[in-house]
Amino acid sequence: MNKKGSSFFKNLLMGVITIVPLLFIYIFTLNEIKEMNAKKNNILEELREKENKLEIKKVTYQKLTSEDEIVRKAKEKFDLVRIDHLSKITINKNKISNLKKFIAKKYD
Repeated sequence: MNKKGSSFFKNLLMGVITIVPLLFIYIFTLNEIKEMNAKKNNILEELREKENKLEIKKVTYQKLTSEDEIVRKAKEKFDLVRIDHLSKITINKNKISNLKKFIAKKYD
């Protein structure tokens, strides 16, 4: 009986010595997986935010480069007029002479 009891405890001790490190490795691995998933979720959230900002900038760019916006700014800032049918152009003679004088002063 002594050998059987001794052998049982010896086997139990060997089993515990084998299982405990494996259990610690398993728990450590699960913890690492949770941390990596949390990092992944944070990175995905940052990516979504950056994609949203990029989309907003694309929409703003499209608004600013639209034909209507360009025509409106050309009228407001530069006093340009859009002509649909360009068959005849009229120019004020005074403006031409003023422009010639301005150019002459620049190059004198």
